[in-house]
Amino acid sequence: MKRYHLLTTIILFIFCSLSAQTVTLDSCLALAKQNNAAMQNAQLEIQSAQQVKKQALTKYFPKVSANAVSFHALRPMVEFSIEDIDNAHARDLLNTLYAEYGEALGLDKSLSFFHYGTVAGVSAVQPVFVGGQIVNGNRLAQVGVEASQYKAEIVERDLLLQVEESYWLVVSLQEKRKTIQIAKELLDTLYSDVCGAVDAGLTTSNNILKVQLKQNELNSNSLKVENGIRLATMALCQLIGLHYSDTLLLADTLPADFMEPSQYFQPTEQAVGNRSETKLLHLSVEAEQLKKKMTIGQTLPQIALGANYGYGNLFEKNSFNGFLFATLQIPITDWWENSHKIKQQTIAQQVAENNCRDLTEKLQLQTQQLWNHLQESYAQLALATANVEMAQENLTLSQRNYQAGLIGLSELLEAQTLYQQSLDQQNDQKIAYLTALKRYQKYTQ
Repeated sequence: MKRYHLLTTIILFIFCSLSAQTVTLDSCLALAKQNNAAMQNAQLEIQSAQQVKKQALTKYFPKVSANAVSFHALRPMVEFSIEDIDNAHARDLLNTLYAEYGEALGLDKSLSFFHYGTVAGVSAVQPVFVGGQIVNGNRLAQVGVEASQYKAEIVERDLLLQVEESYWLVVSLQEKRKTIQIAKELLDTLYSDVCGAVDAGLTTSNNILKVQLKQNELNSNSLKVENGIRLATMALCQLIGLHYSDTLLLADTLPADFMEPSQYFQPTEQAVGNRSETKLLHLSVEAEQLKKKMTIGQTLPQIALGANYGYGNLFEKNSFNGFLFATLQIPITDWWENSHKIKQQTIAQQVAENNCRDLTEKLQLQTQQLWNHLQESYAQLALATANVEMAQENLTLSQRNYQAGLIGLSELLEAQTLYQQSLDQQNDQKIAYLTALKRYQKYTQ
């Protein structure tokens, strides 16, 4: 029977191991880049900006168009006869001539035009000078592409940081699960000892109740941790695009040792200058400058060259013809409106410059705050580690004194509680320092 149970346990262990899905931090980051909706939208924004750039490039080339018109009027649109002549002497003379020779020569007494006809042609217009609007429009489109790329970098950085924080949160809760399990084992051992002491008449049953109350408290904390692990794992799966599963396992564990913050320090101005937000701010100023140049271009003369070749059938005669032409457009009445547009764009440019300066200063403050938080987290981690060592020594001493009868059960339970709390605090400080370190690195590299 024992062999049967052992074999069943081994089979179940192998089955669970094969069905469980193990992920590492690197695999989670890769899955987030591939599956996360924010990342996909950021890449689509880049593609959209590239299409806008290609649209702007077409402005350099001639505009070619083809058109055709065919009509058939109920009556000729232009009719003229001898009777329409106002001069009576000329009218009488032409009537006399028509009476004598018109019918013999097959001439009509009236003329009509545009009764029906067809016109078709192809034209090409090449802009020569439009006030720099085409050149500046293409530069503005390139700025849009660069801006979309920097925005994608920001989205990726924030997403990966969020994935790392979610990943280490699950790891932290799993470490708390281990801490609770260690405390449970200590209480189970203590419960057996107390029960034996009660049976031997060495202590009262009240001590059993104290141990049971502590066990119930641990069970309650264990339930909270399990629920936290489930929710944190679901949040991680949503970020990386995986379906949630109870069998999902995280391969990484918290590092045992951490390097001092000084190993990661970056000068504030250099760190801020390398951030995508700073580059995006400078691009916003450049974009407003280009928009102002394009507005100025609307006030300048515009020159274009063109050619047309087509077919016409308006006078009951088919003909093909072509011609070259040049156009010069000088905005006159629009100058008043455009002058206000230029002033408006000048104000918008000044606003962009002010925002760039103001937000750059705020980024410097944020960077300094991240550095201060990193140093504080490291100091708190060192303090938490020292507390664990002292709590462990206190627990060992309390166990010896309890076995020697020098202290009561309450003091031993208190020592165990302090030890468990110190382990939880150390685990929390490890996560806090690791999170602060990742944030500092993401925002300074």
